Amino acid sequence: MRAADLRQAINLLDPEKPLKTDQELAEQFVARPYSPIQNLYILLEATNEPQKILFTGHRGCGKSTELAKLAQQLARRFFILHYSVKDRLNLFDLTYVDVVLSLGLELLRASKEQKIRIKAATSKRLLAFTKEITKEVEMGVKGAAEAGAELNLLVAKLIAKFGVEPATRTVVREKAAKRLTDLLENIETLALEIETQTETRTLAIIEDLDKTDLKTAKELFYEHSSSLRDPHLSVIYTFPTALRHDNDFQQVRSNFTQVFGLPNIRSRLRNEQPDEDGLARLEDILSRRLEPVLLTPEAHRRLAEASSGIPRELIALARFAAVEARKAKTGRIEIEAVENAVASRRREYQILLTTEQLRLLERVKKTKRVENDEAHRALLHNLSALEYRNEEVWYDVHPVVEPLLLSV
Repeated sequence: MRAADLRQAINLLDPEKPLKTDQELAEQFVARPYSPIQNLYILLEATNEPQKILFTGHRGCGKSTELAKLAQQLARRFFILHYSVKDRLNLFDLTYVDVVLSLGLELLRASKEQKIRIKAATSKRLLAFTKEITKEVEMGVKGAAEAGAELNLLVAKLIAKFGVEPATRTVVREKAAKRLTDLLENIETLALEIETQTETRTLAIIEDLDKTDLKTAKELFYEHSSSLRDPHLSVIYTFPTALRHDNDFQQVRSNFTQVFGLPNIRSRLRNEQPDEDGLARLEDILSRRLEPVLLTPEAHRRLAEASSGIPRELIALARFAAVEARKAKTGRIEIEAVENAVASRRREYQILLTTEQLRLLERVKKTKRVENDEAHRALLHNLSALEYRNEEVWYDVHPVVEPLLLSV
């Protein structure tokens, strides 16, 4: 479905909503060069042993959509558990125990939703474990007729409370940490039962760990990698791209099966010339969401150029431009509305970036490199510096930020 007027466009252009459903993927997915998804598919489909995979890319570059496409391709071969930790946990108070526990709870919830019959003995074992780690938390679960039903109620309440209540989180985390081995064994038992009954393998795709700060990411993927690797099923974890530029990353890499990075779509080449193929793909992202009458060709091209090749930036700029166009009562997005959207985004960076950061960005612009230090990692994290690739990796400054460099 494409928007036919500006009001529909404002609703449809939601930068926080990745493509998820089969219909959305069929209508709006745009294939991109250098995507690692095909390699991921081949690795997972061909290997017999569980794979522990790290997946990264700039925030908003399209990781969720690409992973949804991967899940769609693997749906007949795997029982797929696909969820966001942001929807279940507190990203500002997150430990490896939380991640492993969320995996167990979500696996159990998904098995119940898909009506997979868990053996009574397994349900009782899981219920006993869950009661043990939550016994100091008032869950209000009483009188269930059987272990499976009681377990469902307990898990539902725990999932609802765990992400929002610090008291619940602290108690459960401390108890689960002491019984981590039991937790991992329960996850393995549950995964094996699912695989036996569905005659597929199990794959968990855990998203939004890339939205944690670098300190939390290092605690998860460097200090506690063994716990994240232990569940006996294939898992894909997203992680922050800034971690790839940390001195400890080679050790992180060695702890996981494979690391894949999703590059941004290039809007221009390393030599500063327009990348016509990349611009066409970016324009196609908008064409699949908006009827042609809603965008002038000039506005369409400018949005693609200003987006930096990040789909979420493109969608966010287009939505702001649609608001500006509706305010101006033009009936369509014209170049003036786009320039207003770009100027608004630039003002955000003008407030955010320090003089020293602008100097660093000017160096990135000239050298097409970032250094392996905290200052450059901060630029990658706030998206003022961006990674691109063809046969090699190189870096550039967000097009919206570039005019600010002239004042340094």
